[in-house]
Amino acid sequence: MEITFVLKDGTECLAEFQTGETILQVAERAGIKMHSFCDGQGICGACHVIVENLNDKLPSVSEKEQDVLDRVTGSNMRSRLACQVILNDSLDGLRVKI
Repeated sequence: MEITFVLKDGTECLAEFQTGETILQVAERAGIKMHSFCDGQGICGACHVIVENLNDKLPSVSEKEQDVLDRVTGSNMRSRLACQVILNDSLDGLRVKI
């Protein structure tokens, strides 16, 4: 299964993922620089991404994640924390903008 990361400069990076991994784990393994000052605990908001497709297939946003997203500059209805989205088979082909 694959996920496409759209980097800040518009470059796209395709990476494979396994069910149960988070977007953050896949990005780090693919060598994509994403900050996570809280080590993936979902409290700093540094791993904020914009989901470009498959929003209806994503796991629901928890209250904790939404509280953090409410404080993140530039967040919108498609925003998620990369450390909080656990990937599954239905997310094959997911595109996220960093």
